[in-house]
Amino acid sequence: MNATTQAPVDGRSARWARHREERRAELLDVARHLIHEQGPDVTMEDIAAASGTSKSIVYRYFEDKAQLQRALGRSILSTMHGKLLEEMRALEARVGREPEADERIHAMIRAYVETAQRSPGVYRFVTRPSDGLNHFLSSVSRLVATFLPAEIPAPQVWAHGSVGFVERAVDVWMTDHDTSEISEASETADASHASHASADPTDPTDPGNAAQRTTPLTSDQLVTHLVTWLMKGLHA
Repeated sequence: MNATTQAPVDGRSARWARHREERRAELLDVARHLIHEQGPDVTMEDIAAASGTSKSIVYRYFEDKAQLQRALGRSILSTMHGKLLEEMRALEARVGREPEADERIHAMIRAYVETAQRSPGVYRFVTRPSDGLNHFLSSVSRLVATFLPAEIPAPQVWAHGSVGFVERAVDVWMTDHDTSEISEASETADASHASHASADPTDPTDPGNAAQRTTPLTSDQLVTHLVTWLMKGLHA
């Protein structure tokens, strides 16, 4: 077969490859929006319906939900990486020098927390135990390692440990916030019914004494504490 007859075939292959990537990107965008709105328990059938296609078509682009999760994690990491680079440039312009390690780590943790806060459903979907989660955390760990001072021994070990620590801490923090919001709504309703009854000011289970209970950290407090704990360990 000569070059003249081969060119059209190559052209069709290139167009199909381009179409395939565009379609995958469209499905990922649909999945992200659907999970953001409905939570992490959406099915491939849900994604197919929201895309206006069939599940069999979705499986042409993603072998299973784990592969979709991995691809979505990569997409989120790419967005996070871009945000981090943007913040680093802004930080350098503001301070007029190379940012210190704690400043870089602070920016990264803040971006991670903001990503989780912005879309809890997508965060929960991505961080469920799976190959996709392993890939996501490994990618973030490699990114963290680039922020560490050159003299730090075994930077990859520290990076993987710190990422696991932050991931679990943020997960617990978000759960606490979810629980707190549900409790507050329930307490408001209970308090309206119990307002006419006498209350025990020492009873922490009494709806009227909700303020005495532990208040979840704000996102800024969480980030500050995590950076402090990690940097203490880094320089120990």
